[in-house]
Amino acid sequence: MFSYITSFMENPREMLIFLLLSIPGRFMALSLHEFAHAWMANRCGDPTARMLGRLTVNPARHLDPVGTVMMLLLGFGWAKPVPVNPRNYRNLRWDDLKVSIAGVTMNLLMFVLSFLLMCGFVGFTIHGLPHLDSASIGSGGMFTANLLGQRVVCTGEYYFNTKDLFTMAPYIADYLIAPALGRMAGYVYQMLSYFVLVNIALAVFNLIPVPPLDGYHVLNDLLLRKSPFASPKVSRIAYGVLMVLIFCTPVISKLILFVENLLMTGLGSAMYALFGAVGLL
Repeated sequence: MFSYITSFMENPREMLIFLLLSIPGRFMALSLHEFAHAWMANRCGDPTARMLGRLTVNPARHLDPVGTVMMLLLGFGWAKPVPVNPRNYRNLRWDDLKVSIAGVTMNLLMFVLSFLLMCGFVGFTIHGLPHLDSASIGSGGMFTANLLGQRVVCTGEYYFNTKDLFTMAPYIADYLIAPALGRMAGYVYQMLSYFVLVNIALAVFNLIPVPPLDGYHVLNDLLLRKSPFASPKVSRIAYGVLMVLIFCTPVISKLILFVENLLMTGLGSAMYALFGAVGLL
């Protein structure tokens, strides 16, 4: 729970670099999520968010002070929910569903686009490496080679399956990008990787069918058919359940990791095949 604080005490320099690289992506992902809610609500006839200045991607309009502090200290935070008035919707159930899934859809879209961009970065980086015989592995330097019938990327004494570099693209800044292109390029790549990971985390987390998360609205609009907003008592109980799931169990983190690996494997494999098909690998 207090891993960020512990990490900062143990290695303040590395933790500061991590925060400087990860926070911009987190702020932008949260802001895009809330902007999508506001944009869809306005499209559905409810101008509440627009009139309150929330129809923007400016993080200053969306970030919650407590949620921001929690994000910096514990790694888990939140933005201010976009205010909506369902009475303004043209079709209560259908419009509430569209507004609810707008934020998740935005995060999924950002995940896919930024992950594909990372794969392109990986592909062209590998394409720029020299290709040597498999007998040269271990001789130092960075190059590609064939090993046991597979294309690998060699970095000094280590080698990586080329396909794995695509499917695990957010985690390879220190293994491929920085050694091949320099530390500054590695930092830029890491910033993009944090943006990728926080978007899929937000999408999966918000689909949990517990109020006040978007997943509850989806469940309610499709099946329960109750009031768009849960009662205060139900909301308090749900909030407690969420806190337990987040801080006391690995359930949510495992769920996010499962979906993340599933999507990255599919998209990464497709990009690997594409680069191979056009002769860049």
